[in-house]
Amino acid sequence: MGEEVLTEEELSLFTGTIDYHRLTMGSLNCTDGVAHVATKGKAFWLIDAIASYQTNKIREQYPFQKWILEVENEKGLLCMFDTDNNKVIQQKIPYTDFPLKEITFYLTNNVLLLPSEN
Repeated sequence: MGEEVLTEEELSLFTGTIDYHRLTMGSLNCTDGVAHVATKGKAFWLIDAIASYQTNKIREQYPFQKWILEVENEKGLLCMFDTDNNKVIQQKIPYTDFPLKEITFYLTNNVLLLPSEN
C-alpha cells in the first residue's frame, strides 16, 4: 500500500493548537498543523526556509507575515507578504516534490501557523 499524501482537506481540520513545536534551530515555534505539514508533507525544508528569513530587522518591520508557497511542474515559488499584501520576499525553489499546489502560513509572535489555526 502506498504512502498517504498530504491534502488540503485535512489541513482545514486544524483549528488551533495543543502544543507548540520547535522544528528549526532558530526561535521559531510551529503549531500542530504546521508540524503535520512538515512531517506528512516532508516539508521540514519549507519551515527552515521561512525561518531563515527571520532576522531581527524582518521581525521588527513585519510583525505579521503571510507566507505562500506555490508549486508548478515540481518548481516552487516562496513569497512573504506584509499586512497590506505587498510582496516583501521571493525565493525560487528549483525543485520540490511538495504534494500541494499551494500552501499559506501566517507568522506572528514567532509562531508559524496555518490560516485555519488563526
